[in-house]
Amino acid sequence: MPKLTLKIDGMGCEVCVKKVTEALTRDGVTDLDVKIGKATMKYDETKVSEEALIAAVVDAGFTAKAKKGLF
Repeated sequence: MPKLTLKIDGMGCEVCVKKVTEALTRDGVTDLDVKIGKATMKYDETKVSEEALIAAVVDAGFTAKAKKGLF
């Protein structure tokens, strides 16, 4: 399963962390770790796409993009 790290803007508190966690908790996502400004997870490409995960964060009221490389 590929690993995905999202940079998430607009998060400022633990309520935001909870909203993003709920948005990303879905079939095919494992090892989900959400912190203010960032979410990392593994996902099953046959069940959910990277684009769908980003859209879920946006639907929760935040901006998100996949992080490539080191950070």
